[in-house]
Amino acid sequence: MARPLNADSLSGWQIQRNVISALVYRELKTRVSEVKFGILGVFIEPLGVMAVFLIIFSVLRGRGDQGLDTPLFLTAGIVFFTVFNDIAIRCVNAMKANEALFFYKPVKPIDTVISRALVEAALYGIVLIIITAGIFLLQEQWTLDSFGLLALSFLAIALTAAGIGLILMVAGHRYPSLPQFIPLAMRPLWFISGVFFSLDSLPYWLRPWLSWNPVLQSIELARKAYSENYRLSDTVSMPYLLSVALCSCTLGLWIYRNNERILLTR
Repeated sequence: MARPLNADSLSGWQIQRNVISALVYRELKTRVSEVKFGILGVFIEPLGVMAVFLIIFSVLRGRGDQGLDTPLFLTAGIVFFTVFNDIAIRCVNAMKANEALFFYKPVKPIDTVISRALVEAALYGIVLIIITAGIFLLQEQWTLDSFGLLALSFLAIALTAAGIGLILMVAGHRYPSLPQFIPLAMRPLWFISGVFFSLDSLPYWLRPWLSWNPVLQSIELARKAYSENYRLSDTVSMPYLLSVALCSCTLGLWIYRNNERILLTR
């Protein structure tokens, strides 16, 4: 009987899935051991940070004037930026943190990036749900007009961050001092990604330049998902955000494939 052509491929996918599942479990176990209160502590820290930011900037910003309440406006900005920032930065150090595991042949550097991206995306996805639900309960009003748009925006920026993280991991391996500067390079994005402002509120000539930023695109689309009344600039586009996510992952995979042997032999 002829052997199926894709038998080896399926076996490889099965092995990688098992490896990633084990790495996700290891990552979660490590995160839980680093905080108090067990698994609850993993969520308490980011929730606490988000709550502080929301309280401070809600007071400073006052009432929403862009067709969206201030708490939801800031939730989209803070959570989506943090997702991008944390996935990208943690993926840079994913290989180093799991270096001892490369003794086992099935474990590849890319598996550590995928597992960390999955953990961070899941963590902040739950944080986003909790904060959004909390705001709805306090306001006694449901204002989520498009769950699909919100979820797709979240997925797109998470994939973009994973692709960038994969590229930076390879670059950091080649240039060991680079990971020290990446967090510093990320900080300016905090001010130009629309965390505390809407693109529609800026001068028209400035919007096309800032719209190249996929983080800003995802934040603006998330706000639109919360309320149809949110004024969205004509420079914001879901096809553009999805294209950036696809290009980021494709470029990351291509760079990784051409450097995998170097990553494993050093």
